Amino acid sequence: MGKIIIQIAEVIYKFVALNILWLIFFLVGLGIFGFMPSTVALFSIVRDWLRGDLDTSLFSRYLKYYKGEFVRSNILGVLFMILFYIIYVNFSFVSYYYDESIQIYIYIIIAGFGTILLMTFVNLFSVIAHFEYKIFQYIKVAAGLVFLKPINTLFQLIWLVAYFIIAINHPTIFVVIGVSVFAFVLMSINYSTFKKLGAV
Repeated sequence: MGKIIIQIAEVIYKFVALNILWLIFFLVGLGIFGFMPSTVALFSIVRDWLRGDLDTSLFSRYLKYYKGEFVRSNILGVLFMILFYIIYVNFSFVSYYYDESIQIYIYIIIAGFGTILLMTFVNLFSVIAHFEYKIFQYIKVAAGLVFLKPINTLFQLIWLVAYFIIAINHPTIFVVIGVSVFAFVLMSINYSTFKKLGAV
């Protein structure tokens, strides 16, 4: 019984430590430049855990991933910011450019593209953490995952919605689970796909 309690405590410690590291490196990058590399580093650590690598120094490994992906991840982040902005602009101007009778259909189409873009962005972190590609290849593979396993995409979307509901309505629980548990679920889903494709 005592051994089980110790193991549970160690798991909790690792997830909490990972949350703290994510926040520190997010702030080191002044927020806007820290989000992408810090999140990629977090997913990379989770990927290592899923592969059974649990013993390496957490801080040194996190720093290595953060520095290694700083430029590339921020370039991808800017590209997605532009794409999200395009979706937002199109959504905002529907009522000005389309007849009221077809606006609902236009909204549905834009929302569909927006959801695909969102899930591609979510997959992006797993893809960067696991593969070594050129910039646009990451986007291609991340988008491919959305359509390759629709059930997995649905699970990820449900988890994404649930996560934000918890964050908004139960901030105390959110502080405990933080971004590390969020990333662990998403990376686990994609890692299972990578294994089935023989990419592990």
